[in-house]
Formats: sequence, structure tokens, C-alpha cells
Amino acid sequence: MRLLQAAATGLIALSSAGLVACQKSVPTEDKASSAQTGNVFESGKLRAVVLGQTLPMVNETDGKYDGLSFVVLDTIRDHLKAAPENKADDIVIQPIPVQSAQDGLNKIRSGEADIACGVAFSWERQRTLTYTLPFATSGVRVLAPKGNDGTPDSLKGKTIGVIKDSAAAAVLAKSLDDAQFQFFNTPAEALERLQDGTVEFLGGDTLWLKASLKDAAPDSDLVPAFPYARSGLGCIVANTTPHLLNYSNLAIGRMLTEYVDGNQEVRTAVNAWIGPGSDVDLSDEIISGFFSIVLGTTAELSKNS
Repeated sequence: MRLLQAAATGLIALSSAGLVACQKSVPTEDKASSAQTGNVFESGKLRAVVLGQTLPMVNETDGKYDGLSFVVLDTIRDHLKAAPENKADDIVIQPIPVQSAQDGLNKIRSGEADIACGVAFSWERQRTLTYTLPFATSGVRVLAPKGNDGTPDSLKGKTIGVIKDSAAAAVLAKSLDDAQFQFFNTPAEALERLQDGTVEFLGGDTLWLKASLKDAAPDSDLVPAFPYARSGLGCIVANTTPHLLNYSNLAIGRMLTEYVDGNQEVRTAVNAWIGPGSDVDLSDEIISGFFSIVLGTTAELSKNS
């Protein structure tokens, strides 16, 4: 019971952080700015940043994308299509591939892309980026050879691979004074270097590491037992389209509500990536519990809302 209470307290803190982020004011854009960067309601394209294969958020197969982030993007797209501001006959998701995390963040800041989903919250990023409600929570951990418990003492003098400019890299750099870091531009590159033995340790987001463990490092352990930091995962939106943040939050809130209410279509879509039987293998109860906490700290959404 004490463990459950501690977990709930942590989740409340995370979802509250997400609420603060999603309440951030968005500057009013003028028509010239909107035309230059592309209004979704006019172009019919929701330009979404993708950083290659990043399970469970993004799965790429022959140039086609799915994953938990695209489950979220699909529901946001549906809400945008039904919006009274929409002038387009249809709205499609246009993936915008990027070569690094920083490249993706810059495309959101510049308006070259409209949205990126599955982005870890940090207070530093929140100064220049606008976050939606969180739709997942994760932590910063390490894939390590068996026998290494992932604590600072056990990682002294070790070289840890990390994704350059990621929130996890920043957390580990602050937490591990005596470790060395090798930076990789993409998650796919990092996993390849782990598989070929270039690095024995790989640090990053817990959901990503757990989803990749079976195929990339079946002989490694996910450590330490408690992550170095926890954060909510949500979307970041650009100032390209009026009310994009509002519609995104409404879409995420409705998706979370329908999951909690037992909507089988929504549960099947979400569970395929993080639920029972997936590589992440979270239970319905754990997912519903987090979704309920997020909804409870923001607003009440009913089946008919």
C-alpha cells in the first residue's frame, strides 16, 4: 500500500506539471505568420515530427508510421477535421522525419512542423515549447550488463550511450559525475551501437528501453530499480494554427477518458504499444490509473462531452 501511495503521489506531480505546461499562453499569430508556417485548417496537413524508430511511440515500416504517438495524432487529427475553423476537405498526418532530437525541437519552434508527440516534459524545454496534457509517464534508466545495478557507484568510469540533446541525456549527465557519455543522433543509431558492442550501457527513456530490450539487448537488465527521474510524455505544438493546443488537449483528454471508461477500440489501440502483451506490458489497471490521475488534475470529461 505504501508503494502504491508513493507511486500515485509521483504521478500526481507529473500530471500537475503537464497541466502547468498546457496552460502556458500561446502568442496570438498574425495572418502573415500563419501563411508562412502553414495553417492546418487551410493546408489540410498536420505536420508531425518523427525521429525514426522510437518504440513504443513510433514504429516505422517501409516509410509508414504507427505507434502510440500516432494513436494520439490520429485522435487529434479527427478533432481538427471536425473543428468549425477547418476549411480543408480532409486533414492528413504528414510525417516530418528529423535527424536529431534538437532538429525536431527546432522545427516546432520555427513552425516548419506543427506537432511532435511522445516528448518528455522538462521545465527547461517548457520555457520555449508548449506542451499538451501528458498521455504517458516514464523515467530515465539504463540498459546494463547483468550484474550491474545501474546505481551511480556501479556506473563509475563506465561509458554510457545516450541520445544527443535528449531529456534523458541531461538527467544522466547531472546524476552521474564519474561516468562518460557517448552521444548518438537517433535512437536507431544508439540501439545499433549497443548491439554491435560499441557501448555496453545505454541510457534513455524507460518506455523506449523496455520496448527495445527483447530485440536489441536481451541479455541486459533495465536498471536501476527506481529511475533517475520521472516525467510526463505529451505533445508539443507550434504556433502555426489557431487553437491547435486546445484541440490537442481535448483529443487527448477524450482518448484518456474513453480508455478509462472501457472503450474497447481505444484500449486495443493503446494496449498494442504499452498494454498487456506488448513489449512494455503494462496492465489495464496501471494505464487507467495514470489516465484517471491526469484527468482528475485537469478537468472532468464525461462520455457525452
